[in-house]
Amino acid sequence: MLIFNRLQKTCIISMASIALTACEKNKTTDISQPNAATPSLEPLPNEEKITLVSSNEPVSFNEHVQPILSEYCYHCHGPDGGSRQPEKNPLRLDVAAEAFLARENGKPVIIKGEPDASYLIELVESTDKDLVMPPHPETNPHGKLMQPQEIALLRRWVKEGAKYEDHWAYIQPTKQELPVIKNKTWAAANPIDQYIAAKFEKLGLTPNAQEKPSRLYRRLFFDLTGLPPTPDQIEKLLADTREFDVVYSETVDNLLKTDAYAEHWARHWLDVARYADTHGIHIDNYRSIWPYRDWVIKAFQNNMPFDQFTREQIAGDMMPNATLDQIVATGFNRCLPTTGEGGAIADEYNAIYAQDRTDTTAAAWLGLTTGCAACHDHKFDAISTKENYQLTAFFRNTPMTALDRNNALHPPNIRVRSEDESAKSESLAKQTNDLEKAIADHKKKAETVFQKWLKEQKAALNTNTDVPGLILQLPLNKQDQGITDSSGKNHTSEKPVKWIAGPIKQAVHLEDNAITIDNAPSFEADQSFSYGAWLNLPHRGTAGIIAKIDIDNRDRGYDLWLYGNKIYAHINSSFPEDALKVVMKDAFPRKTWFHAMVTYDGSRKASGLKIYINGKSVKLGTVRDNLKGSIQNKSPLTLGRRHKGPHAHFMKVTGFQIFDRALTPEECNSLGSRSLINQLIALSPPDAKQLQKIRDYYFADVDTKHIQLTNQLAALKKEKEIHDKKSPITLVMQENKDKEPFAHILVRGNYADKSDKVTPDTPASLPPMGNLPKNRLGLAQWLTKPENPLPARVTVNRYWYYLFGRGIVDSTGDFGVMGSRPTHPKLLDWLAVEFVENGWDLHHLLRTIVTSSTYRQSSVISEQKLELDPENTWLARGPRYRLDAEQIRDLTLESSGLLNKEIGGPSVKPYQPKGIWSSVAMPQSNTKNYQADTGDKLYRRSLYTFWKRTAPHPAMEILNAPVREVSCVKRELTNTPLQAFVIMNDPQFVEASRQLASRAIKGAKTTDERIHLISSALLARPMSNDELDVVKLTLKQAKDKFTNSPEDATKLITVGESKPDESLAAPELAAWTVVANQILNMDETLNK
Repeated sequence: MLIFNRLQKTCIISMASIALTACEKNKTTDISQPNAATPSLEPLPNEEKITLVSSNEPVSFNEHVQPILSEYCYHCHGPDGGSRQPEKNPLRLDVAAEAFLARENGKPVIIKGEPDASYLIELVESTDKDLVMPPHPETNPHGKLMQPQEIALLRRWVKEGAKYEDHWAYIQPTKQELPVIKNKTWAAANPIDQYIAAKFEKLGLTPNAQEKPSRLYRRLFFDLTGLPPTPDQIEKLLADTREFDVVYSETVDNLLKTDAYAEHWARHWLDVARYADTHGIHIDNYRSIWPYRDWVIKAFQNNMPFDQFTREQIAGDMMPNATLDQIVATGFNRCLPTTGEGGAIADEYNAIYAQDRTDTTAAAWLGLTTGCAACHDHKFDAISTKENYQLTAFFRNTPMTALDRNNALHPPNIRVRSEDESAKSESLAKQTNDLEKAIADHKKKAETVFQKWLKEQKAALNTNTDVPGLILQLPLNKQDQGITDSSGKNHTSEKPVKWIAGPIKQAVHLEDNAITIDNAPSFEADQSFSYGAWLNLPHRGTAGIIAKIDIDNRDRGYDLWLYGNKIYAHINSSFPEDALKVVMKDAFPRKTWFHAMVTYDGSRKASGLKIYINGKSVKLGTVRDNLKGSIQNKSPLTLGRRHKGPHAHFMKVTGFQIFDRALTPEECNSLGSRSLINQLIALSPPDAKQLQKIRDYYFADVDTKHIQLTNQLAALKKEKEIHDKKSPITLVMQENKDKEPFAHILVRGNYADKSDKVTPDTPASLPPMGNLPKNRLGLAQWLTKPENPLPARVTVNRYWYYLFGRGIVDSTGDFGVMGSRPTHPKLLDWLAVEFVENGWDLHHLLRTIVTSSTYRQSSVISEQKLELDPENTWLARGPRYRLDAEQIRDLTLESSGLLNKEIGGPSVKPYQPKGIWSSVAMPQSNTKNYQADTGDKLYRRSLYTFWKRTAPHPAMEILNAPVREVSCVKRELTNTPLQAFVIMNDPQFVEASRQLASRAIKGAKTTDERIHLISSALLARPMSNDELDVVKLTLKQAKDKFTNSPEDATKLITVGESKPDESLAAPELAAWTVVANQILNMDETLNK
């Protein structure tokens, strides 16, 4: 949405932002440090796996050799037996035992200590294009050329004994002796710093000084809470006269206890969990799963140990005496995309879902790419196809159907109540149970009173229950009388009727049949009349029940109509424009006998049309209320269909009547339940079933105390129903208790080509499960076994990545052979062991990292560091990288005072352009039309933004939020013109800029003070003189623009739902809005 001249605004802000960025770079780039001498190091040419080896240290298989072999050799000589070469006598180089086996010539390809005698070295050093290995690109389209440095490393490795090692990630991490370093003062307080210093000292680098306090606090606030510090918070911290380390450490502890911390780190986890608010595939309907998101927030609020966090999400439902929270936690495995598409094949999607859950679990906790083994043995890692499907078997024992039917509550699910809600529900349940017991006790005590009443009724019984005004009666209660009315006239049916037992005597079962009554009266619209019968409707449908309707004359006449599970009544002259139509608000009683009577008072109004069920007037909704013309017609009356219309399938009927007046409620009751009871009382004697019907009637209609108690019970049940429905429902996992989990190996991943049946198990390359159960609970316990080398490493590495912008292992989701090597392997192991030894405590882990000197360094980069370490791999400077999408939006809302800090609840819909959802949605989708929220919901933290998988929030997606179709353990990081365009023009950012501008104008008097107020909110610091000059120029240009175009000013300051301050002149506020937006768009603002 562009508010005023797009080009002008863009130019004003963009040119000024360029100038501000130049000022910023001049301030933060330090080129005073001279280049230090660099020791002799050999970097591998592949920068993704750069590993340094000095000439005086041994070559390591894991660090130096395996990256070369996996890059060039493992495709044909690695774990995948299906592609291993040569076919006759395949060679493996990934396993020592096989690499040293004698070949056809009686010698192995690697002879330890003898590179000149090793065929491997001969092949990689060959200049013959037909002989060289790997194959030469000119002889093989997939060939690669090994670099001289790599060949030299292989030669050195063989010369040094060709020592193989297990893959580094599969070796149990241990805390090793801390390295010896030169700068002991810098690294005195934290082992992290000793490991970091040991690496960068090899390069001749020295650490940066500690970051300026205001910038360090800003970094810390963003990293721990996702929000910027407020100016007041910064002012208070900087004014604290205690030792800085004490204040800083205290601040860390305080931030870890905040709700903002929990929300921020929950958002990181939701990327991993691929959380979204819609199903994702095809219709992409709404999914009720936000209580899982709130469970994640609560887990971080409580600093739940990460091993418990793991177990509850994988198998909380299977824990002994599982709590509601533990069951909700299993929503982790319900976050995957699902489908309800017609024609989708259940077997195919069951396979897809199991593989998705396997891949997500492996990426989140093991750092392994299991999906590569779905079609064939993994070409690089020790995961066979069989092992992949053994892992999927853990997730294939659930009653969840493959097709979600586009249902928000796709089972299994559970209702989620708070403690207060549960307490009230339990209280209402107890009151209900107590009242039901009281009713049962009363009925026992009142039995003698009932028997006395029954004798009195029998003695005083007047079997003449005729009601005045009866003009047509078709009993339909004796087969020998057939379809004969009370006058003796015989009527017809489409085919012979079927006689069955009725409520007392016999009745007619119409099936696909109808009875035609030619002599039924045809009334006028201002006449009163009534009509009804005893009915049993076992099926829903669309058909006439009782109908004197002329279909060929715009449905003129009257009827009782079945549609779905509701009953309607029509009085029509010309439908729909000249007609009365009412509908029962509640469903009709199905598969049981009930008496239905329609009364009409001749008023030509819907209010004069009533429906009685079993003698009781029912609540009606008015559909049509405009009757002017005549309703008379010459069509016959039919039971079981409208004339020429569809049949009321399997309808049962007896006791049809028409009256020439509107019956009273008392008369309707006497024809309904009371009529039936009188007939039962007259029987000598009634059987047990009939006696029970009389008893039920007595307690329901005669016994006043019972009526009072049952009314109270109905009110209680209604209250409990309403109360319980307030609580949300969320999707959860559930295990088939009567089945053992299993899967089939799918040949080439084809769901329709099943091979061997397998049971759950973990890869042989990792520690065995032992005595743990072979189900999800056992898997969860196995993932958190201390001897499992991967989960703790993977987890601490991911948290390191969140703080430094890259992990110690850069490929955060791939710790396999083709993944990145750890830049600081001993540090990674130390962190993993420290994490487990301290109870998988995330607070402890984060506190350890952010209090280190490594983290607290200035992010200034010298020419030397830019040349030797442009990616900051060796961390001789502090982290500085772009904020995530949610942080940018939340920063904007927080600095402007708009941020709504409410915790949890349903997802919200902030501003977004029109038509995005509808352009990709299926017509029947309930997320086709985007309706933005109003009020405070527009300003919730971005964590709560409604996430539609097929059309994620556009501003968030542009700012690199993942679409969450699959698990994301590492976000893309970009800085594009389109992102700047969004921040300059999206209503959320424009509105927040105006609110920030308004705060600045009212909170300060001078121009400089106002600029400093804005920069303090966004940058946590005042602006330099050079920056002030640039901003003032922007302000002047903007004021000139808006003074001459006040209508543009008004358009700009009225963007968004919040109202501009009416005490401020529009041109003034608009100009300062441009200034606030300009500073918001600075690199320094958008980076931490």
